[in-house]
Amino acid sequence: MVAAAWVVVAAVVGVLVGRMIRERDRQVPPSPEPPTAAGAEKDVPKHRVPGWGRQRRS
Repeated sequence: MVAAAWVVVAAVVGVLVGRMIRERDRQVPPSPEPPTAAGAEKDVPKHRVPGWGRQRRS
């Protein structure tokens, strides 16, 4: 009887977590803003982000 109750609780938790994950994955990120006319942003590379990528070992 106790084991059946644990199975039911695990199933309910699994369903709820699955719904939350599906809802999170369904969200669409906002569209990027159009570039401004300022010349300062022209020199910033958009394809590189500091701190990301492989770590180099010395």
